[in-house]
Amino acid sequence: MEPAIDTKLREYSRAEVAKHDSAESLWVIRGNQVFDLTTFHTDHPGGSDVLMQFAGQDVTEVMRDSSIHTHAIQAYRVLKDFYVGEITSDERQDQPPASGRDEMEQVEEEKFLDLNRPLFMQMWNSKFTREFYIREVHKAHHLPRPAVFFANSFCETFTRTPWWVIPVYWVPIMVTLLVLGVKYEPLNVMFVGFVFGLVSWTLLEYSMHRFVFHYDENIPEGTIAQVAHFLLHGVHHFLPMDPLRLVMPPALSTFLGLNILGLLCCIFTPGMVHAVAAGLTAGYVLYDECHYWLHHGTSSNKHLSQLKTYHLRHHYKDFKAGFGITSDFWDTVFGTQFATPVC
Repeated sequence: MEPAIDTKLREYSRAEVAKHDSAESLWVIRGNQVFDLTTFHTDHPGGSDVLMQFAGQDVTEVMRDSSIHTHAIQAYRVLKDFYVGEITSDERQDQPPASGRDEMEQVEEEKFLDLNRPLFMQMWNSKFTREFYIREVHKAHHLPRPAVFFANSFCETFTRTPWWVIPVYWVPIMVTLLVLGVKYEPLNVMFVGFVFGLVSWTLLEYSMHRFVFHYDENIPEGTIAQVAHFLLHGVHHFLPMDPLRLVMPPALSTFLGLNILGLLCCIFTPGMVHAVAAGLTAGYVLYDECHYWLHHGTSSNKHLSQLKTYHLRHHYKDFKAGFGITSDFWDTVFGTQFATPVC
């Protein structure tokens, strides 16, 4: 939603804003408006260190400088949520963009969901067209807290999954599969099956993300299809930094896992089924933990930083490309890389 602007508009001098130059209190100026990014800088797609360089400063021209960090209109939509006031009239500066129209003016009025109300019933009672829904759900928003799906606290519990639930739930299952498998096959055969399953996960990860989670324009018209899409993956694009909606709830992953296990039983013999299933499980755990890190982690490692940039570009720039999470290998194989290379 649009930021609530106090009728008694608060004004700040540039010197006052400059005092907020730390991680504990990080303010910036953009277009003579003041924004408090204290709760956002760790979630910044370009990394917290990029924002820290300009803490307490005017970032109007910085945000337009593609050599530092390219910002789409979606960035300005997110920025609006952190508005706290204006620069005093005697210190205001005229910084028109080359296009002639300020970027903030290009942000469309919010007509989709109210983030201050439970999301599920808004979706259930909606009458959105498919085209409108797909366009709006892929416009990233940011909340300094987990979004609320249900007014009922019991139902709400099942929509929230902390990152640590995944290894706690799935690692014992993986170990059990391996223990049962060695009753049918020797360790060397089990090892081969496990590695096969682990490697196969990368293709499964890519395929599910591209063809299931991003069925997008192919979903049927109607509210029920939109609700299903929203619960499965849409909310993750709508609120990509929600820390409790970044890994898959065990109920859903168990349902998908049982279907995959049934398919494996039709292909492999006992023992090999256990090994491959264990390898797939290991791949899934690594994928979900990696996915959480790509949204909230930081690293000085060049490869990991590039992987993070690659995935966040999928969220903030082009949701129709870059489907690989743990690697861009299958994007390269199937030609779904971004139109311009990720720096």
